[in-house]
Amino acid sequence: MHYQVSIVGGGIAGALLALYLGRARISVCLIDRGHPSQDIQKPPEGKTTSLNLSSIESLKQAGVWDFIQKDSQEFEEIHVWDSEGSSSIEFKAHEISKQKLGVIVHNQIILEAIFREIKEYSSIDLIEGESLQTLTSNEDNASIITESGLNISSDLIVGADGSLSVVRNLSNIPIRTWSYHQLAIVSSVITSNPLNETAFQIFTDTGPIALLPLSTKPNLASLIWSTDQIYGEKLLELERDLLMKELRLKTEDRFGALTLDEDIKSFPLNQLHAKKFFKDRSILVGDSAHTIHPLAGQGLNLGIADVRELSELVISKNRYGKNIYDREMLRTYSKRREPESYKMIALMEAFKRGFGSDNPWIKMGRNLAFGFADKAKPLKKRLIKEAAGII
Repeated sequence: MHYQVSIVGGGIAGALLALYLGRARISVCLIDRGHPSQDIQKPPEGKTTSLNLSSIESLKQAGVWDFIQKDSQEFEEIHVWDSEGSSSIEFKAHEISKQKLGVIVHNQIILEAIFREIKEYSSIDLIEGESLQTLTSNEDNASIITESGLNISSDLIVGADGSLSVVRNLSNIPIRTWSYHQLAIVSSVITSNPLNETAFQIFTDTGPIALLPLSTKPNLASLIWSTDQIYGEKLLELERDLLMKELRLKTEDRFGALTLDEDIKSFPLNQLHAKKFFKDRSILVGDSAHTIHPLAGQGLNLGIADVRELSELVISKNRYGKNIYDREMLRTYSKRREPESYKMIALMEAFKRGFGSDNPWIKMGRNLAFGFADKAKPLKKRLIKEAAGII
């Protein structure tokens, strides 16, 4: 079987790229070791995403936004405070002449919308339950063989298969990675005090807590609680009521009584980035290229931006009847996306180290920085635009 593009990984980044290319009548093979088209039939739960305005525009271009929008929750403000100090800062949509800064939605809903649309295009073949065994590249094409023996050739191979990317490993693309020695505890909670279209980020002495408004129930909030590993393991051993009591304490009782609304999921937090985004005929998008701390909710937004950039370059090549494998095109993608990735990684690392420090001078500096950013309107406006993805 030969395709112009083979995409390994049927998560949001891989599926969205397949949809973009398939809509442009580029022959695409989308391969996943699981069964993502079946998993989306379950009730939405677990991971949520804060989609910025740029990502929303990308999903509109893919023709899937209307389906996603009905189950998403807009937020007009971001409220950040430091529980170890006295300063806080609020980012408001009207400060940049916008009606919203983004939306909160379950990842599963985004994926369902994409797969519903993928079914409409005969140019996209979906192969599920298949894992890569080998990947080779030569002057004519790239070839992959799956564990069951399928032999698939293509002009370009895209790794969209996450932080443990097999495409990246088989392509011998080097990485840099380290552990944050933290756990992410993910669930949803019912708050007695409504969030009122505001996304909250609280920096505590044991790690940042995000509470983000959801639309599926009144006063429902997505919880992303990043904790130091030892403390996080102790939290996971607590009964539900005691866990919510601890969360209420850490959030300074601003949300009133808290009740868990779904089972807890947890995973270790690591930082990873590929030292280059392509090699030979293999190219990386999303978490295969960069995995960052979830404290600002920008990981998927970065991945969607990767997809949009790569799809535009590939579609442009195809439009003029040229072979879509072009080394200069891959260099262009890399030059545009690598700096954005490094910038976000550096920012997340600065936040992690700055707010994870017990040094009293750093604590004082944090409060001064919050106060300065809140009063310096040009700086604040730029920060809001960065958060909304419109810079």
